[in-house]
Amino acid sequence: MKTTFAAAQRGSLMIVAMIFSLIIAISLSSYLSLGMSNLRISNRAFYANAAINLAETGLEQAMWSVNKAVDGDANAWTGWTISGSHAWRNFTGFSFDANSTGNVRVYVRNYTLSVAPVIIARSTITPFTGAPIEKWIRVALEKRSLFANGLVAKDTLTFSGGNASVDSYDSRLGGYNASLGGGNFNRYDRGSAGSASVDVNSFTLSNSDIFGYVSIGTSDYSGLDVGPNGIVGDFGASAGTIDYSRVTTDFTANFEDAVEPATAGTTIAAIGGAFILPRGIDSPAADGTYYYDIPNISLSGNISNVLTITPGQDVVVRITDSAGTGVSVGGNASISVGVGATLGIYCDIDVSIGGNGIANSNDPASFQFWSTKVAGSAGTQTVSIRGNGQLNAVVYAPNADVTMNGGGAHGQVSGAVVADNITVTGGSEFHYDEALSDMTDGNPFGISTWNELTTAAARSLYTAYLSF
Repeated sequence: MKTTFAAAQRGSLMIVAMIFSLIIAISLSSYLSLGMSNLRISNRAFYANAAINLAETGLEQAMWSVNKAVDGDANAWTGWTISGSHAWRNFTGFSFDANSTGNVRVYVRNYTLSVAPVIIARSTITPFTGAPIEKWIRVALEKRSLFANGLVAKDTLTFSGGNASVDSYDSRLGGYNASLGGGNFNRYDRGSAGSASVDVNSFTLSNSDIFGYVSIGTSDYSGLDVGPNGIVGDFGASAGTIDYSRVTTDFTANFEDAVEPATAGTTIAAIGGAFILPRGIDSPAADGTYYYDIPNISLSGNISNVLTITPGQDVVVRITDSAGTGVSVGGNASISVGVGATLGIYCDIDVSIGGNGIANSNDPASFQFWSTKVAGSAGTQTVSIRGNGQLNAVVYAPNADVTMNGGGAHGQVSGAVVADNITVTGGSEFHYDEALSDMTDGNPFGISTWNELTTAAARSLYTAYLSF
């Protein structure tokens, strides 16, 4: 009996042990299966993220070609297959962990830039095991204007003396504050000014008025310093009002160096009195523009000392002096840009435009000043803009200091200014020309929309172009 009972006990224990062993085995098997599933999911997620990055790489390659084409680089599309207004290319040879490989096929619609291009990138990562992973991204591009805002400072923007004001108008509709009929006038509370600096009080408004919008580089409002009577708001705002819905923080901007045109020009002596460009003996370049290399322009004295740009002609002047003042206008002298004409001046030394300033109707884009001082280069450059009457100009000087004085309470400056530091003095009025937001010639493209194509229907629109 004892032997039989002991054997029964041993048998029961063995059965229990086997059951526990089975439970442990099932648990371990489930755990291992779960672990493998998590590993596969983790690997797929890792490769999915890598596929997005790979698609972005293809987009960057396409945008590089687009913007090199804007610069006139004949090799911008080398390596691409071209047909009509389409371009495409397959970038291969990408390697990832665990013997996985990848490629990205890129299609560019309207690569000729007659209209804004659209880019679609289709990236594929093929793991060592498992199905390939694809990501599709579509971006639409748009031309960027250097003058999408009225006053933009890389560092500080200071209104000194108070009583200055900023608003806007549209030169395509006529002169500033001109009657448009029906009780409407060409004057709007859509002026704009900004500082990209992240320093506290980099934008000092004092007691001046911004009838429009302010942008500051700080993440909070510490970058803006407004006096007790300053205004940021609409025309109906009272003194001391700051409409924070019109204040943007974390403002950034691209401040690329300006580069003078490489087209060969005609060298002439310094201009110190009445002069007409283009001269009758000169011929335009292939693009129809007259290019001149001039040591300096210095106009002063009586009203007859005028540099005149003949109506309907486009003139570019490169100042060749390396020191001193490259352009100086004072006294009753002036520069007169005729109807339908344009004058562009490129200079990396000081500029002083005063006197009767620039006479160019109501079109700031017809007179453009481009500072070619390179970021980080030695020395400083100062651009002083002032005038007894209305001064219309576009100024791009990202590495120079610009001082604007419209000539006291009666002076007005219209157009757009980009500089390192901007100081607006006295009772100047600055009117941003909204038409300049469309001034995009020669500027790079930027992304206007970015979309991942996740559905078969969305991808089907481009499958035929991305199946090479």
